[in-house]
Amino acid sequence: MNKSILELVTEEYIVLDGGMGTLLQDKGLTSSELPEEWNIQHPEVVKGIHLDYLIAGAQIIETNTLGGSSLKLQAKGKEHLIMELNRGGVELAIEALKTFRNTKSKQNDGRYIAGSVGPTGKIFEMDLSPKKAEKAFSEQATILADAGVDIFLVETMLDLREAEIAVKTLKRETDLPVFASLVFNRTKKGEFRTLFGNSIADTVYRLIDAGTDAVGANCGLIDEYVKVIKQMRSLTPAPLILYPNAGLPVLKNGKTTFKQSSEYLISFLDESIEAGATIVGGCCGTTPEYIHLISEKINGRKLNL
Repeated sequence: MNKSILELVTEEYIVLDGGMGTLLQDKGLTSSELPEEWNIQHPEVVKGIHLDYLIAGAQIIETNTLGGSSLKLQAKGKEHLIMELNRGGVELAIEALKTFRNTKSKQNDGRYIAGSVGPTGKIFEMDLSPKKAEKAFSEQATILADAGVDIFLVETMLDLREAEIAVKTLKRETDLPVFASLVFNRTKKGEFRTLFGNSIADTVYRLIDAGTDAVGANCGLIDEYVKVIKQMRSLTPAPLILYPNAGLPVLKNGKTTFKQSSEYLISFLDESIEAGATIVGGCCGTTPEYIHLISEKINGRKLNL
């Protein structure tokens, strides 16, 4: 039997998967489409990406549901597809995991599916109230949990208030573990804060208080995020998640690209581990190649905190 993910994260380093949206762009996803739509329009592509990450060594694969809340889908007039898109995202991850286990004859090797829950795309005190946010996260959580995810990953959050509500709602609606990750940028004063001004300390303390089982940073620069994780480690013994972008986004021929290579990113792995990261993967622009390099170094490695 698989150990629970909460048992595993207290014993060894964990490999998370890498970017999804940027790989879908490579396969033809356009700016007029939602990545989640590919769960029903091009399921074989999404499943194939999940399978590539599993083969690369990812222990946690994330569902293609980052923008799957009703409020986020509403921006494209797709809120009526919330059930189909979210359930489809989970089913594809499950299918990929079954294919991987059948191919590799690894029935119980500690692989997990994380239900990806991202920001609503709305702004508090303008077009988003706590009640609306709770309703949206509750609806998505119920669909993802019923479809069979093992954990939730609240990610790419820009506002701590929204992240708190997401964590509390997912904890209230299900009995599944919840990890949470925010986006940080360095200010002119040299501090790391979210877009809405939340500090690292406030983020850690408030999310832990909200009930998150792991906290971290994603969708930023690796050299800066090592410093973010180091500060987080000084504040909590909780599992810490680190999954950066492959550099800054660059628009080329109408397509968003990321320039940092897998070799460059992996050069920060030892420093990331030393800083306190225990769950490591990649965000925008990262690939199965990068996840394979991470897996070679930390898969099965016992924690040395």
